[in-house]
Amino acid sequence: MKARLLHTTAIRLALRYAVFYALLTGAGLGVLYWATSRYVDAQISAGLENELAVLVKVDRQEGRQRLLAILRQPPMMEGENRRYLLWQSADGQTRVGDLKGWPPGLSADQRVRNIWIEDALIPHQVEDQDGYWPMVATRLDDGSQLLVAQSVRLAENLQEFILTAMGIILLVTVGLTLILGWRMGRQMLERVDLINDTARQIRQGNLSMRVPSSGRNDEFDELAEHLNRMLNYIEQLIRGMQEVTDNVAHDLRRPLSRLRNRLEVTLLEARDEAAYRQTMQDAISDIEGMIRTFNALLEIAQAEAGSYRGEWEAIDLSTLTRDIGTLYKDLLEEQNQQLHLHIEDGITIRGNRHLMAQAISNLLENAHQYAGPDAQIELLLKRQQGQVVITVRDNGPGIPAEQHKRVLQRFTRLDSARSSSGSGLGLSLVSAVAGLHGGSLTLEDNQPGLSISLSIPLSSQHSAPQQG
Repeated sequence: MKARLLHTTAIRLALRYAVFYALLTGAGLGVLYWATSRYVDAQISAGLENELAVLVKVDRQEGRQRLLAILRQPPMMEGENRRYLLWQSADGQTRVGDLKGWPPGLSADQRVRNIWIEDALIPHQVEDQDGYWPMVATRLDDGSQLLVAQSVRLAENLQEFILTAMGIILLVTVGLTLILGWRMGRQMLERVDLINDTARQIRQGNLSMRVPSSGRNDEFDELAEHLNRMLNYIEQLIRGMQEVTDNVAHDLRRPLSRLRNRLEVTLLEARDEAAYRQTMQDAISDIEGMIRTFNALLEIAQAEAGSYRGEWEAIDLSTLTRDIGTLYKDLLEEQNQQLHLHIEDGITIRGNRHLMAQAISNLLENAHQYAGPDAQIELLLKRQQGQVVITVRDNGPGIPAEQHKRVLQRFTRLDSARSSSGSGLGLSLVSAVAGLHGGSLTLEDNQPGLSISLSIPLSSQHSAPQQG
């Protein structure tokens, strides 16, 4: 797990962000350190200049003795933040104040400078504070010199504190980024392992496995949802392929056996040309029936898979339904059946013309075959609650309600229909066409008879599937 974590995208991003945040935080803290140091230096300089000006004013207005008395007094600020005063006579022989001598290199020009001061010039009680001290000096009217200096130990302590805080902030920032990246990497790896485990079990043949969802509604759950939809679709296709294979093997075995037996019987003895011709015509008829069955199965499979190889276009459904209804009307009248058309004008959808025509024809053919003689059949097309509804209903014997779902399955033929021709694929194809166009197929009791409605959304105008 640890070796894999080091190669995850989360860890790599965490390392990059750690470096980025370290540089960004370091730059920000560096600016803060520089600004703080500048502010402290400015405050020290202003304080030294102000105190020097006060002492010079005392010397001029109150006299030298008053100045020297102030210099001999104990300092008002003790500790590391105290200031040191020194007055030196013009000849350099007399000194009054806290320092033991005049710092070398200091000019009495009233400018604050950082001057190196040795321990030998500092009073005994504050030894080991040698370093660069900020100080300012001026020359008085009689040529003597006066300086004000301040220890930098407090400023140095502040700077050390700031540097320490900067280091801690950098370590905490980088550490938290790495810890967060490590945890994110573990979580991502666990989620990926769930997907990999699901894929492994599916590859081993367990097609019912699905990627679990964490319930967080994050991008992994979104990915899991799409993968599960894809797996459901693949499982549906495989199950459909298995069903088609089983159904083909079961339902085509009889016509193939009949065709073989007919040909074998014909070859047992010599026959005249008319007999051979009749046998070949019967064989061709059987073969055409099997071809129609295979074509219907192929169209159903492609429609259910959403990969029908056909043109997807705007269809004038009113005209198409009326033309098919008119064609069947003449055919049904020959069988003493009446077809009544109720077609609403101006209905247009986007879809496959061939499949829609096949679906309407299958609905009419189903009513024609099973409604019985002297049946009254209706073909209706109308808009209803945002949908286009194609309905074929009759007053025949109908289908029991508990058989409605069953008759939509491939090769399903009820006992009452065994004596009639057909493969049991008509309504299966209509149902597949409805699904391809984003619609549905509904069977209802017409009291008496059967009512079948093909509904397709009108507003959505279901988009064309990917061409396979």
